[in-house]
Amino acid sequence: MSDEVGRALIADLCRIPNPEAIDRTTFVELGGVEQFVSIRGRDSTNPVLIVCHGGPALPSLPSSWIWQRGVEDYFTVVNYDQRASGKSAARVNDETDLSVDRYVEDLVELIAWLQGELGVRKVGVLGHSWGTILGVTLAQRRPDLLWCYIGVGQVISGPENEVESFGHAVRSATADQNDEALAELRALGEYPGAQPLTIERIVTCRKWAQHYGGLSAFRSEFAYFTDATELSPYYTDDDLELIGVGQQATMPKALPALLGFDARDQVAFDVPMVQFLGRHDWTTPTAPVERWIERVTAPSKDVVWFENSAHLCMHEEPGKFVVSLVNLALPHAAATASARGGVN
Repeated sequence: MSDEVGRALIADLCRIPNPEAIDRTTFVELGGVEQFVSIRGRDSTNPVLIVCHGGPALPSLPSSWIWQRGVEDYFTVVNYDQRASGKSAARVNDETDLSVDRYVEDLVELIAWLQGELGVRKVGVLGHSWGTILGVTLAQRRPDLLWCYIGVGQVISGPENEVESFGHAVRSATADQNDEALAELRALGEYPGAQPLTIERIVTCRKWAQHYGGLSAFRSEFAYFTDATELSPYYTDDDLELIGVGQQATMPKALPALLGFDARDQVAFDVPMVQFLGRHDWTTPTAPVERWIERVTAPSKDVVWFENSAHLCMHEEPGKFVVSLVNLALPHAAATASARGGVN
């Protein structure tokens, strides 16, 4: 079967034909940059859940066909390609602001747009990996906009994450007697150490941490995730090339913010907090999150452990992912009256 036929079949699978559904795509100007937005759900009156993707510059929409359909039964799911990401990458230049504050303000503007378009007062935000930096910052600054914040692969301390990830790689390679891995890891010296934390050093650490199940549990390869975009019904071949363009533009500017992010002292929130943690996640290690969440005060807080997942629990345990959202996040949406009389 060709990729073209596969895409057509997946597009038909993902089609939502019932009259109550919503399936829209458009570009929305956020912070002066047009950004691609997708809105999908089985019932347009369901509460709005924004997926704030990782990376930086790794849009979630292209691979969403693997896991998102079940979520669309209960939520109106909004994916947006952040500035310099995916389809939005064609709209940026060397002067584009790629600071965390600007990304967060884009998210605020997106919510304002959705309030006008869909008639909602509040939304849920689900951040994944890099997107958790934006999500938790928004939850701290603008709880009035949210009925819940859900962190998946939460980043709390970039420096601690590097130490934890490197330790996992070294321990695993030692136990496996993997001389190649140990040589490459030892060549990094003290990690992260006082040396500049270059992309090359980070890639080496990630390479071996993920080889030993740190991205997808119990797997050294994860083509089901990395190559899923090739069959995406939402992206053309030209769109897929933009992902790489966006990553090249974004990494040098946004990576220092990711690595230096430190929210360990941000522990007081006025919005319900939910954390989905992969037991084997060594891409955004869970130990810093565990220490942080114990200190968090919020109207409510819940932690769900995905015992057979690493960094990609929506892909690795999709059933548990949907059930956990319905059990823990949906009640917060239902408790928030909508301007249109629904549950938003």
